[in-house]
Amino acid sequence: MIFKKGGQNRKHLKFTYHGNELEIVNKFTYLGVIFTTGGSFSATYDALSGQALKALFKLKSNLVKFTNISVSHSLELFDKLIEPILNYGCEVWGLNNSIQIERIHLRYCKQVLGVRTQTQNNFIYGELGRYPLINKRIVCVLKYWIKILQSDDVKYIKIVYNMLVHDLEMYPENNSWVKSVKHLLNTLGFGDAWFFQGVGDVNCFISIVKQRTSDIYVQNWITELQQTTRGKNYCIYGIFRFQPYLNVVNISKLRFEFTRLRVSAHRLEVEAGRWHKPEKTPYENRKCKHCNVLEDEFHFLLECPVFNSLRKQYIRRYYWNRTNMIKFIELLQTDNAKTIKNLATFIFNAAKLRTELYYQ
Repeated sequence: MIFKKGGQNRKHLKFTYHGNELEIVNKFTYLGVIFTTGGSFSATYDALSGQALKALFKLKSNLVKFTNISVSHSLELFDKLIEPILNYGCEVWGLNNSIQIERIHLRYCKQVLGVRTQTQNNFIYGELGRYPLINKRIVCVLKYWIKILQSDDVKYIKIVYNMLVHDLEMYPENNSWVKSVKHLLNTLGFGDAWFFQGVGDVNCFISIVKQRTSDIYVQNWITELQQTTRGKNYCIYGIFRFQPYLNVVNISKLRFEFTRLRVSAHRLEVEAGRWHKPEKTPYENRKCKHCNVLEDEFHFLLECPVFNSLRKQYIRRYYWNRTNMIKFIELLQTDNAKTIKNLATFIFNAAKLRTELYYQ
């Protein structure tokens, strides 16, 4: 295989080994990683994604038998059975974004939450308290880098590494695995680790890396929420953590409706107006059909008189008497199991009633 930036191979090229002509190929698989002439790992991402999809289908077909499995256990099964496939060999290619692979992760998370695929991704990460898979790949890459540093100088891997470090010093504009590792360390604030080619206490270093990558992601997550035009209320009550209701509400249809309300995957006018054809409805005109005011999550939960009887049955008077945003936030951030179950029941029944009134 000839590595090159592009174009066709020159004609009449011929390579032999012990008198046998070698075939010139465009890609080659070694230990599960597909190398191509252009140096891209796209073929690897596609192959791993395809294998993971097959495993995911088998997992889902088995989960059908366990209708009451908790959300946390469903995620644990993904981490144990699917994630190792998606991140296979990531020590080599792991610092790339690899959208195809993250798409599988998000697809599963959305199925677990019972929301449509168009639901905003950062809402999904926030509800589950999960990070993109690249966070784990970063740790794998740095562990591999440390392993190389600790290997004997006579080993091939160390010889090649030293060559790449030398090339990086001579040609800093050229891309390489070593350059990516250096950039990563500098980005995370570990430039001294690259300078000294060592990290001291390995376990301590890896622990700090995990915490730092998590902190950076959450900071970026908060910034994205503040800038989004969707789910304005989620920016107010959303907390990056595994939400308590996900395991408290063990009836899936109630939990799904709860999640849909929280992540703006519902049919309230504030969201439905966004998809109105041929032009979306202006935000200020997305009004409740009964009250003629903005129909958002706050109005649905605490104000709309259509659901008064249900509200009195399932939600404490404290929340719907003299409503305000503070009470709204308290209700959606509560850890109280009884309040959560009652709220989920209200949301499900109110959404069902709304559908019967307005869409049937």
